[in-house]
Order: sequence, then structure tokens, then C-alpha cells
Amino acid sequence: MGEQYLIFKKGELAKSEILAKELNISESDFIKIQNWFYLLLLKHEQAIHDMKEQVKTEKELEAKFNQLISSEIERKCYKYILPKLLHYNNVFNDAFLRSLYVVRLGALLRDNLIGKFVKDKMIVYSPEDFFHITVYLRDNYFVSPNSNFIEDILKIEHVRGIFKQATNEVKFSTLKNILHIIQQKTFHHDIICFKKILKLVSPKDVALIDYLKKFQVENQQGCYKILNGIFNLEIAEDDWDDFDIKVQLINFFDTGRGANPSAGWKKKFQELSGTIDSKKLLLTANTVLKNDNCKNFEFDYGAQWGDDTAKRFLKSAQWIRAIL
Repeated sequence: MGEQYLIFKKGELAKSEILAKELNISESDFIKIQNWFYLLLLKHEQAIHDMKEQVKTEKELEAKFNQLISSEIERKCYKYILPKLLHYNNVFNDAFLRSLYVVRLGALLRDNLIGKFVKDKMIVYSPEDFFHITVYLRDNYFVSPNSNFIEDILKIEHVRGIFKQATNEVKFSTLKNILHIIQQKTFHHDIICFKKILKLVSPKDVALIDYLKKFQVENQQGCYKILNGIFNLEIAEDDWDDFDIKVQLINFFDTGRGANPSAGWKKKFQELSGTIDSKKLLLTANTVLKNDNCKNFEFDYGAQWGDDTAKRFLKSAQWIRAIL
């Protein structure tokens, strides 16, 4: 195996050993599962840009996988396999291992195996299990925007309602791990997953709310600078009311699309105006507009990408200031 593959293999094995222990996976099942993933990794390295060959490899891997889960291991191992599928899919969708995008192997994981496992409610996770999964998944060489990595992690929870049974401490620790993954992204195309996390917050999550107010991303991108500015405004005296109003504002500001306000935007603005003081709306708009220079994000190597989320917030802020 090449150097990058060996680095990934060694690091993934160390994390897998810890996760398997936490999920009570037997040593024999652990070895069988690991062997299939080693085969997957080997086939990924050996793959050539030949669609027929990739289809053949995909079918062989899928057949071995189905044999593994149907007759060779205990069913409880499924909850251990799913995060490994997510991890491998993420690294297959970046250039850490190789620059060639191996289409069929990516489809095997992303469009086939992961979808089935994520939706399978018979794969049960306790809140503690889910926490250990996020420990396994939190550190990555690169977080690919093409792997649905964070989306799938959140979907595992959403499908099963895991946090409904979790203590505040376990929920907080788990979401900190997921937020850590968001922090690592080299570019934030949107804030969809961050807003999904905001929906999971309840009045009991005092420590989590405080953490979100201080949350920053590693690349210091404009959209998250704007969010941080909003979270640190004084909107309401009650901590929960203050947070809840800010979440409403974030969701609203993120709808600023087009040259002029849409009918839907105007309707939502009227609704918010009925519950949020106009001075607070204007304060929020002015705070957002302090980031007018954040419409584009410049990478270390000089390239610039448009920050569409920041642009939407700035549009909404401009329209609000014009109205008020």
C-alpha cells in the first residue's frame, strides 16, 4: 500500500479498536469486519478509471458485505459498521488517499450501504453509543462537502430520536464532537447542518447554549463571523428567550435571496416584527452589515470563493435597514 493509505489504515485501526471496545464488539467479529474494510481500501487503491472494472469490483464488495452481515457476524455489529462506512466514504470523497475519484466505490457506500443503515431503525443506539460514534468520527484529514458526512451523522440521531433519552451532559458532549467536525471544514458552502443542531437545543441545554454563543470555525469564514455576532447581541433578558429569538433571526436572515425581497421574505418579516422589537431587528441588521467585506472567502493559496450564506445575511440586513 502507498504511504497515504498506510497512514489512514493505521489511524483508522486505532480508532476502531476503541470504538469496538465501547460498543462491546467481539474480537472475532471485529477482525471479520476489519478485513472487509481492508479489502475495500485495497480495491480503492487498485481501482483504475475503467467503469466496467469498477462496476465489477463494486458488485464483488457488495456480495462480500452482504455475506458478512447476514451470516458471519452478530447483528449488534451493525451499529459499529455504520460509522465506519461514514468514515471511509468521507475519505473516499477527498484527495487524501488519491486524486482519482473512484465513482463506483463511492456510490457503493454513499448511495447504497450508508442509506440503508442510516434508515434502519433496527440498528439501535443508546445516547452513550452515539457519543462514542462521534468520538470516532470527530477528527478527519478533510471533511468532504460531497460525502454528506455531517448530514448522515445528524440523520442517525434524527431517525432514532437518540437525544430524547440522553442526559444534558451526554447530549452536550456529543454535539460538541459534531460541531468540531463543522469547525474543521476548509469551506462552508452553507450552514444547514449548523441550523439542524440549533433545532436540537432545548431550555435545559444551558452549557450547550453558552458553547454555541462562543462557537467559531477554523477558517474564520464570514458567515460564521456573522453568526457569532448575532449570538453575542443582547436581545432578551431571559437566556432561553434570547437564544430562541436569535435562532429565529438566523433562520430568517438566511432567506435573503434575489435582487429584491420575495413575498415569502416580506411575510416572514411581518411575522417577526410582531414578536421582536424593531430596535432589536435593526440592531441585528446593523451587526450583520459590519461584515460587508465577508462576501468572498480567500484561501491561503490565493483563490477566492463567494460566501453565499454571508451574502444572504447581508441582503436581509440591507432590506431590513431600508424598511426600518
